[in-house]
Amino acid sequence: MTKRKQTVETVEVNAAEAIRKGWLAYLGAYGLAFERAKPALATIKEKYAEIFGDLVEKGEEVEATAKEQMVDVRDRAKGVYGAGVEKFRAIMPVRAANDRVKELEAEVEALTKKLEAAKKPARTKRAKAA
Repeated sequence: MTKRKQTVETVEVNAAEAIRKGWLAYLGAYGLAFERAKPALATIKEKYAEIFGDLVEKGEEVEATAKEQMVDVRDRAKGVYGAGVEKFRAIMPVRAANDRVKELEAEVEALTKKLEAAKKPARTKRAKAA
């Protein structure tokens, strides 16, 4: 029985050591990978800075072009809008006159209804008198 106890304890100790050694191997692999990646990181940083600078330059070009196009569109819109306003002003008195005609027609219709309403009771009174 003593042999079994010693064997179990030895296995437990060996398992703990194996886990620790595995962890240390993982840390060693990570450290080795980091050390080997340092030179690559430096070149990546340089390339990133170069690419970023190129993107900034391109963005400035696009911004300038967009501003020019917006000024052009704004000027053309003002020209079209200005001509449209003049046309609208020329048409506007006609519209105002048409609106006034519609108002007068509505008034005439209302007065006609009042007149018809006033005539109806007069007819019934005459019919009763006769």
